[in-house]
Amino acid sequence: MKKHGRRILFLLMAAFFAVNIWVFMLGQNEVINIVEFEVYSDKVEIPVTIAQLSDLHEKSFERDNSDLFETVRSVRPDLIVITGDIIYNSYTDSPNLPYMENLAKGCAEIAPTFFITGNHDRYHPQAVKEAFARNGVVVLEGEVVPFAVGNTVIRIGGIDDPSIDRDSISGIDFRDGEQFNLLLAHRPDTFRREYVQTGADLVLTGHTHGGQIRLPWTKAIFYADGGLFPEYSDGLYTSGGTTMIISMGLGSSVVPFRLFAQPEVTVTRLLPAGTES
Repeated sequence: MKKHGRRILFLLMAAFFAVNIWVFMLGQNEVINIVEFEVYSDKVEIPVTIAQLSDLHEKSFERDNSDLFETVRSVRPDLIVITGDIIYNSYTDSPNLPYMENLAKGCAEIAPTFFITGNHDRYHPQAVKEAFARNGVVVLEGEVVPFAVGNTVIRIGGIDDPSIDRDSISGIDFRDGEQFNLLLAHRPDTFRREYVQTGADLVLTGHTHGGQIRLPWTKAIFYADGGLFPEYSDGLYTSGGTTMIISMGLGSSVVPFRLFAQPEVTVTRLLPAGTES
């Protein structure tokens, strides 16, 4: 009887821990983390706040993404950038246009918003772009546009994912001019080989999901394009005069959950040089 009782107790405890781990894991996927970075530049005259959304994969935080919009609104952004992968499954027969239109409209009502495509958008890129454009979002397809916040002018360049247009980056050249140069690109892997060469001061990317499933307090162990122990995971990287920030993004793909890679809105604050604490 004692042995039988211990076995039952062990099974009950195992079930208890399994259920609580599952609840914890699911809970991580529903709470948005705000991750902030500061970038200092002598090209910036007044502080500029950029909110970045990436890799949503049709994820909704409460009805009509109301929690997501409230989170973005809370950081009081001067502009919002969406760095690709709106579609959940690359091979979907048709894009979820109501989802995209709601996302575009909700962001555009908060602050001027800019969008580029990701690899999951590759089978319906035109439909995705049109959904954002007709709801007030600037869609960038290999060009540079000026954006002013007070006396600070930012030149924003955005490229299509290479799976959509491999030559999109050929239209980006920041090497002349004195404005702050911001490049939006979905994938981080060509940081030194391509992005630094454009003359960008700051590059905002996503794609990695921070590994999506990883051990606590670690960087990504693996993601599809990066392989094992990838060079780029999430957070801030520098090369020469260029800074790259990788957002872990908000949604999931292939495996329908995240573990120790909490969904995040990435906030980058551009600050005048010399104001460092």
